Amino acid sequence: MGGLTNASTSSNLQSFRYQTSEQGAVIPICYGWNRITPNLIEYFGLAANGGGKGGKGGGPSGGKGKSNNTQYSVYVAFGLCQGPIAGVGQTWVSQGVEDFASTDLSLYAGADAQAPDPVFETIDTNTPVLGYSGTAYVTGTPLQLGSAPALPNFGFEVEGSFAGSNANFPQDANPSDIVTDLLTNPRYGAEFSLANLDDLTDYGAYCAAAGLMLSPVLDREQEAGQYLSDLATVTNSAILWSGNRLKFVPYGDAALAANGVTWTPNLTPLYSLDDDDFLPWEGSDRTAGASAPGSQDPVTVTRINPADATNWLSLEFADRANYYDFAVAAVFDQAAIDQFGLRMEAAIEAHGVCQMPIAATAAQLLLQRRQYIRNTYRFQLGWKYCLLEPMDIVLLTDAGLGLEAAPVRITAIEENDNGDLTIDAEEIPGVTG
Repeated sequence: MGGLTNASTSSNLQSFRYQTSEQGAVIPICYGWNRITPNLIEYFGLAANGGGKGGKGGGPSGGKGKSNNTQYSVYVAFGLCQGPIAGVGQTWVSQGVEDFASTDLSLYAGADAQAPDPVFETIDTNTPVLGYSGTAYVTGTPLQLGSAPALPNFGFEVEGSFAGSNANFPQDANPSDIVTDLLTNPRYGAEFSLANLDDLTDYGAYCAAAGLMLSPVLDREQEAGQYLSDLATVTNSAILWSGNRLKFVPYGDAALAANGVTWTPNLTPLYSLDDDDFLPWEGSDRTAGASAPGSQDPVTVTRINPADATNWLSLEFADRANYYDFAVAAVFDQAAIDQFGLRMEAAIEAHGVCQMPIAATAAQLLLQRRQYIRNTYRFQLGWKYCLLEPMDIVLLTDAGLGLEAAPVRITAIEENDNGDLTIDAEEIPGVTG
């Protein structure tokens, strides 16, 4: 596929983020490094001080304030995300950006049973002071506002969980670690039993070798299953339930060796199927031959017209190199565009991707599936094949369709009322039986 890859930054309006103070808001979960807009959780002790200079706390008039002007300060706390986190890097203050260490803010990393801010305990003696156990937050004790009694907008680069599990990606997390934590974490996980989660070593090796390392911030109230589905899409993998275990299986069909990891796909077919294995469709007479009236080939095929296939695909990501502003990675098949015209689809949102090369790889893999998988098959098998499951590979031989030991990947299995199995499968381009 000869398409170039490019990135373009979204408009400032689309990338704008602002802090809120919201009761009952979702406490985000941050994996890897990403930018978080905080939630104001404490605000008290607003004070006006005549004269003096503004402090360096990031207020709108901080720094070289004029003497004899009224300067304001306030005690604040900003909630960030579930803890514990490793730290905070860049800090956005209104229109500027600086290292967190250069601000007057203090970080509480979100350990379980962490102690309250000692200054808060001293100042606010009439109100029980919370330590916000398990929540990462920052405090200003006080925060210098400068000459205006208004809070600036803050944003924080949070160094979240599982960053650096691969040395080539020190700021990103392996998706296999994200899946395990999201499902099984005892504090904020989905209460999913680890015993029901399949070994994700192979999935993690694929993601590392393919360079598909992520830094998502889970900050929306939605089902864990949707988060997992989005994760699987970006990492070119399928989710399936096998027996009593949840699996993540990559679609990759070529060996990979990169980033200190080697991954080899399992392309071994489990069965070689032909007319002796396929069951006739209800109402058809397989003994009469596929061309006889009322007959139907036991293997049906659905073909996607190449003229209708997507040939330009874009993925919106949070560009770490540009302060996590949203950017777009676009990939395309120029030959298909020249032959059939431009076929685009809406940009895929993947804000857990924070590097242009990762975004380009994810987009390229998605485009390849849309471009090259054009034939899907449906057939019926007897109960003796009940151990088959989605993502298994079988060989199909069907004279009517010109198939001779053609490898296909199972995508869905439905058990019929009589115990027979209806199988959906897709071709695997470039793989031979």
